[in-house]
Amino acid sequence: MLCQLAVLYIIAACISVFEPNVFMIRNAPTIVLMIFSLALTRFFSDSIIEKHTRRYLVAIARLITLWIVLRGAKYIAFAETDIIARHLWYLYYIPMLFIPLLALFASQSVGLKDTVMPRYKRAITVGVTIILVILVLTNDLHQLVFRFHPGFADWDSDYTRAPVLYIVYGWIVLLFIDAIRILFSRCRVSTSRKLIWVPLLPIFFGLCYTVLYAANAWPRVNGALFGEFPEAVCFTMAGICLSLIYIGLIPSNGGYGRLFEQSELAAQIADQNLRVIYKSANAAPLTQEQLASPASLLLDRDTRLHRKAVTGGFVYWQDDIAALNRINEELQENGELLAEEAELLRLQNELKEERARIDAKVKVYDEIAAKVLTQSQKIIILCADAEKNPNQYISNMKTVCLLAVYIKRYANLALLTADLTTMNIQELALAIRESLHSLRDLDVQIDESLGGDFLITASNALSTYACFEQLLEAALPSLRGVQVSLADDELKLTIEGAELQLPDDANATITTEDDVSYIKIPLIKAGGCV
Repeated sequence: MLCQLAVLYIIAACISVFEPNVFMIRNAPTIVLMIFSLALTRFFSDSIIEKHTRRYLVAIARLITLWIVLRGAKYIAFAETDIIARHLWYLYYIPMLFIPLLALFASQSVGLKDTVMPRYKRAITVGVTIILVILVLTNDLHQLVFRFHPGFADWDSDYTRAPVLYIVYGWIVLLFIDAIRILFSRCRVSTSRKLIWVPLLPIFFGLCYTVLYAANAWPRVNGALFGEFPEAVCFTMAGICLSLIYIGLIPSNGGYGRLFEQSELAAQIADQNLRVIYKSANAAPLTQEQLASPASLLLDRDTRLHRKAVTGGFVYWQDDIAALNRINEELQENGELLAEEAELLRLQNELKEERARIDAKVKVYDEIAAKVLTQSQKIIILCADAEKNPNQYISNMKTVCLLAVYIKRYANLALLTADLTTMNIQELALAIRESLHSLRDLDVQIDESLGGDFLITASNALSTYACFEQLLEAALPSLRGVQVSLADDELKLTIEGAELQLPDDANATITTEDDVSYIKIPLIKAGGCV
């Protein structure tokens, strides 16, 4: 950029020296400078990252444009009008003084959101600049900047530089030096510090040109200066700004290609034709099929490629999913372990439940055994007696059958009671009916009426059957007949052959008359009470 700027300055200077007196060619330096100033404005607007710095540099470029416009107006439009041309010449000093002032403000804004210059110093700096501009613009009144012959004769070629002009030059140099000092003090990049000589080149050129121009010693060709004062100063100031950007003292967004290449991000950018424009060093080479794939895909087991459309093309980036795969594997292993533990816990719970069911059944069986212990002992005694007295065998076995039926039916009702809270009355009727059938073998007259279809509590059915059996066994030696009827709310028994007494725990009523007992056992229906 700096080399191009130098070449452009030489071309403009050569055109101004050797230009023929033809309208369009005669104005070529102004046109070239105008194109350059507009390009410089666009460059600053697009390239500077920090908004405050960008604002100041764009203002500098616009002041350069203003200077070129003033130059063109002086030499083209008002060359023959002395007073207007002279004041246009005075107006040169507005951009000449404000460009270094804005350069100072730009240096203050680099790396910070706002300037760190105290308000009073900022006001003093701006005030001095404005005073110098006013002194230049009012020179015709006091001639402290330029001194002319009476009547301003030959003002454009024969004048004397007054002391205020040297103050102006010193102020400009001071502002530029302070701006570079601030930038250098804030720079933390060693490469930029080593290249600090680069912006010194245009500064050195500007100082040499100013000194030689003031001493009328700057080279002339064909009687004209090799580079007029406006373009020389404009190129000097532009060169200072561009060199500061080039060495990195003013941050810009240039060098994206190298930055992208050196970044640790595994990414690449392609145009609309899928040609890779930028590629980082860590990015894997991609085939045309991979570049054209609209969806994410796996380059290998641990690398996933993503694509997103951007203006003018596509951006591709790679994700390292090795850690994710490792986590997924660990999660899968942990899931399998948890599944095995869950299955083991399920089996343990099933085993506990089974043990609990077995224990409950064992408890029920133990309770049944305890409840029918009397009948079991009687069976043992009857069997032993039958062995000793064969003539008692048949009668004993008939009694054993009655006891065995009771044990079987009581156990059945007890098991139902362990699982149920209610049962149909026919379960109790079936047990009583089977016991009555056993009594027929003992030559006992039986009369039964065991109809009905309703629910009673399971515990009531069990206790009623136990009471029924105890009454039968108590009456057996002289029992002649049994009549049983089942009503909605009670079981009625008529036992002939003995005067009976109720068991102590029986919930029943009994009346006896001439060796006949009448028993009523209340039934507790489901949902009811006695």
